[in-house]
Amino acid sequence: MGIFSSEPKEKKIPVCPVSNVLGEPVYFLDGRGANLFVYDKCVVIDRTQGGIFNLGNRTYKIIPIRYIVALQIKSTGATTGFLEFATYGHENTAMQGFNRVDDEDNINFGSEESAKIAKQIVDFILPKIL
Repeated sequence: MGIFSSEPKEKKIPVCPVSNVLGEPVYFLDGRGANLFVYDKCVVIDRTQGGIFNLGNRTYKIIPIRYIVALQIKSTGATTGFLEFATYGHENTAMQGFNRVDDEDNINFGSEESAKIAKQIVDFILPKIL
């Protein structure tokens, strides 16, 4: 097997910072500069793995699903797609374009595969918040 092998590489899910408490996630989304782990009762947005998109923001945020009041999803296109979680006191709703990279309540993604996973996550969370 060489460097230019055409065999697909198996994607490895990174470890969630709170997996010792929450266990295995129901869904995982590999975003740009962040990873999203979805559990039955919360979501974890993890920016601790680094990357150019989150220099200086090596944090993770746990949002209980019961505190999510709205979901916004944008599919990929001319720009990246995103999945945003609106919570009580969420103040960044006026952000547009590349400013969304700094919003700690969303995750950005660039592939159609990620957009499909984001849709599955919305389908999983939506009945829990209505």
